[in-house]
Amino acid sequence: MTKRIAVLGTQWGDEGKGAIVAQLAKDADYVVRAQGGDNAGHTLYQEDGTKIVVNIAPSGVIYPHVKNIIANGCVLNLETLAQNLNGLNSQLYISDAAHLIFDWHKAFDGAKEKARGKASLGTTNRGIGPAYMDKMQRTGLRASLLQNLSELEQRICSQVTQKNHELQALYPNSTLLNAEQIWANIKPLAQRFAPYVTDTSLLLSQAIKDKQRILFEGAQAAMLDIDHGTYPYVTSSNTTIGGILTGTGLGLNAVEKVIGVAKAYSTRVGEGIFLTETEPYTDIKKITRGTPSLTHREKAIVRSGNIDHQEYDKVVTRYIREDADEYGATTGRPRRVGWLDLVVLRKAIRINNLDSLALTRLDCVDGIGMLKICTGYKHNVTNEIITEFPNNHSLLEQYQPVYHIMPGWRNSKDIRAFKELPKDARAYVKFIEQSLDTPITLIKNGCGLNDYIERKKVW
Repeated sequence: MTKRIAVLGTQWGDEGKGAIVAQLAKDADYVVRAQGGDNAGHTLYQEDGTKIVVNIAPSGVIYPHVKNIIANGCVLNLETLAQNLNGLNSQLYISDAAHLIFDWHKAFDGAKEKARGKASLGTTNRGIGPAYMDKMQRTGLRASLLQNLSELEQRICSQVTQKNHELQALYPNSTLLNAEQIWANIKPLAQRFAPYVTDTSLLLSQAIKDKQRILFEGAQAAMLDIDHGTYPYVTSSNTTIGGILTGTGLGLNAVEKVIGVAKAYSTRVGEGIFLTETEPYTDIKKITRGTPSLTHREKAIVRSGNIDHQEYDKVVTRYIREDADEYGATTGRPRRVGWLDLVVLRKAIRINNLDSLALTRLDCVDGIGMLKICTGYKHNVTNEIITEFPNNHSLLEQYQPVYHIMPGWRNSKDIRAFKELPKDARAYVKFIEQSLDTPITLIKNGCGLNDYIERKKVW
C-alpha cells in the first residue's frame, strides 16, 4: 500500500495542484511544501464550498487532522503565512532551516524588474528570487532565528544597513529600508510562529518509520524549474522531483509514487515561450478580470467548432479564460491560455519519472465544438517535426505547433465515473494517455472538493 506520494505540476503552474492535494489530503497524515514561497497560489474548497487561497501554507491546512510542514527548501513570508492560516484550525511545523523573506527581498525584486524594462521576467515581486539569492550567498536568515529574538533583531539591523548600501548603489531611486519598522512588523510574527519551528527532516523521517501517509505538495511546475524550465522565465527553485528530496532532507526512497498534474489545456503567467498560445501576450495583458471579452457572435464560433474560422483559436482560449476564471490566484494577472501541449507534458513525465497524471479542469473545455492537442513542433523551413522540448527554447521561435483535432462535448460536470463521461471526453483523455504512455488516474471536472473522477485508487 502506497504511503508517500508527491504531487507536481507539469506545465507552467496553476494546474490545480492544490485541488488535487486537498482531495488526497483527506486520507493523509502529513502534507509537505518543499520549495518555493508565497509566489504560489493554490485555490482550495472546503466541504461546505468555502473558497480558500493559500500561498505558502500547505494545502492540508483545511483539515484539522493533517500535520502541515513547511520544509527547508521553502522561503517563508511570515505575514503571508499568518494570512493563509486566518480562521483555520491547522497543525503546523516549520523547518528551522527554511529561509525567511523580508522587506529588502521584495525591494530588490521590484527594483530589478523595473530596471529590466521591456526585458522583465514577469516575477510576482514577492522577494522569492532575492531570498534564494541570499540563501546561496550564505547571507540569509533562517527560521531557527525566530526562537532567538535578540539575535534576530541584531541580524535584521545588520542586514538593513547592508541592503540599503546595495540598493542605493544599484538602484539610486529606491526608497531606503527602515530597520525599526521592519522589526516592529516581524517581532509579533516571530513570537507567534517560533513554537512551530523544528527539525522537520527528523519529523518526516520518524513519520516514514511509523508508516504514516505523507503527501508532498509541489509548487509552480516543471516548465518553471530553475534548471529544466524555460530559463530565464522560470522560478527560483527546483520544482521537479529532485526539489522534493533536497527540500525536505529525505533520501531517494522517501517518495513512492509521483503524480503529475496537468490541465486539459495550457496556461502560463508572465513572459516566456508558449507555442500553443493563440494571441499576442501584449493583447492579453489588457484583459481585466470580470470584464466579458466575448460577443454572442464569438461564443457561437466557439460552439460551432469551425476551426477554419480565422478567429477560432483566439476566441476559444478567451472563452476558456472567462469560463475557468484564468487569473493568477496570487497576482490577479490574466493567464495566457493555449491548447494542450503534449511536448511539454512529455518532458515533465521524463524529468520527474511520473507514475501517472491527474487531469484537471476538464469541465472548462465543455461546450467547445472542436479541440486541438499539440503533438509536436514543426520547423518553419525544413518541416522537421520534433516531439521533445529542447533546453535551448530560443530554437522554438523557428517552430509551429502540430495539432491533432478532436470533437468536443457538451457537459462533463457532476459525473463521478469515467464510463459516464461523454464519448468524446473519454476519447480526449484516452488520446492523451496513449500519446504519452502514461495513465490518467484522476480527473477533476469541477471546482468542488468532491468534483472528481478517480479511475484508480491513489492511496
